[in-house]
Amino acid sequence: MADPTISIQLASDADARHLAALMTAAFSASDAVYPLIWGKVDSKVHDLISERGLFTPVQKEGRMTYKAVDAEGMILGFATWTLPTERKETKEGDGLPDLPGVNMELWTVKVLGMRQYSDRDVDVEKDMFLQYLFVDPAYHRRGIGSLLLEWGSQKADDLQAKVWLTSTPVAVKAYEKNGWCVKETHEILLGQYGGEGTYTRAWMLREPRRVV
Repeated sequence: MADPTISIQLASDADARHLAALMTAAFSASDAVYPLIWGKVDSKVHDLISERGLFTPVQKEGRMTYKAVDAEGMILGFATWTLPTERKETKEGDGLPDLPGVNMELWTVKVLGMRQYSDRDVDVEKDMFLQYLFVDPAYHRRGIGSLLLEWGSQKADDLQAKVWLTSTPVAVKAYEKNGWCVKETHEILLGQYGGEGTYTRAWMLREPRRVV
């Protein structure tokens, strides 16, 4: 159960730098591919790329970011949700620029490997998508992730919307505990990129619960 002093609030542009730094800290602490992709550059590079590319601005049309804060206002985690929206013609983004020291090949394989599933399954006019969910590593196992998921789950039930997400290997069980199930997996053989073993991302779905 989460600490009752922790609350969920709408994030603002003033939070952008903190959200980016928290994302870097969470990724580097728990994701096996982070050191293979970003390990040769300063962590501030990831912070800057995240702040400019993902959180400028923090809130966008059809996308909402909520933060978990303690009684003093410290940000302990955040979640970013894409809501159902009118279908529009989309332009392919440039993705990351070519950054010296960053393993662009592995980054591309990681990102594009799941796109086949989202292109196939997500109905942007009806479905929601959890883009990001990160909790400060110092505050893991305190129910903060589940608290952040509650907002999206309730919103999805109100809209009767499916919620899709892509999970890192370590987060699958937490999502399953909160109502998601694995629909597909995508494996990356890390030996091809200087690592060891297999990195498996999961494509997951939560069906809406009927509101009585």
